[in-house]
Amino acid sequence: MLAPNQETETYEVLEPTILFSDEKNEKFRIRSEIDILFILRGIMQADSLITLYPDYESDFILTSILAINSDKKEMVIDYGINEKHCQKALNSKELVFVTTQNRVKIEFVCNQIKKIYFNNKDAFLVNIPETLLRIQRRNHFRITTPIVKPLKCAIPIPGKNTTTSKAEVALLDISCGGTAVIDQHPIINFDPGIVYDNCQITLPEIGTINVTIQVKNTYEITLRNGQNCMRAGCQFINLAANMEAMIQRYIIKQEQIRKMK
Repeated sequence: MLAPNQETETYEVLEPTILFSDEKNEKFRIRSEIDILFILRGIMQADSLITLYPDYESDFILTSILAINSDKKEMVIDYGINEKHCQKALNSKELVFVTTQNRVKIEFVCNQIKKIYFNNKDAFLVNIPETLLRIQRRNHFRITTPIVKPLKCAIPIPGKNTTTSKAEVALLDISCGGTAVIDQHPIINFDPGIVYDNCQITLPEIGTINVTIQVKNTYEITLRNGQNCMRAGCQFINLAANMEAMIQRYIIKQEQIRKMK
């Protein structure tokens, strides 16, 4: 796919990643129909370019999503400009789609395609994918937590019973790579390099994740209410795939809520 590079105003090609049978990459997979439709509609509304690779071959078609019918589980996409490549797509068993959304790589596979006439021009009709990959390897997308009811991280108090003695700190943001916390607790030390195991973060309507965090940096910030405090940036260490999937679901849900406002 041709993805814009904001610094150079040029384009770079995004190629498909063969991840669909790789267990170690299950943490990137989205299975919720609601989440998949939300992501696809976001791509459509942004009029993002998508690259279609017939049967994972090197030939590709540049396309975009024109319409989505969630009831029939179908979507209409642009017809390609190269008729030879279009015919190859129509005869393919699998169609690999690659694009980006908010600088996150999106990849999915469809196995049904036919040529139709849409808005007075040729188009493809394909099935909505059953699963989708939202690949965040670097520069994890961060989402700020709600101001009224911020997320909280329960950190075991050093020297105490780690099961029952925990201190709660408010989170400023969260991503699949880590979180930022407000450093105001009198007992918990957020000096860079310190590691806390068995921390718990409850994600509303998603569940509770168990994580190990390592403090990476601290600096002073001013909150929206004018209060000055210390912000501690923390990295998740060896985050389990199912925990990362829960964070992804939380981020998608928060994006949905904010889009509706």
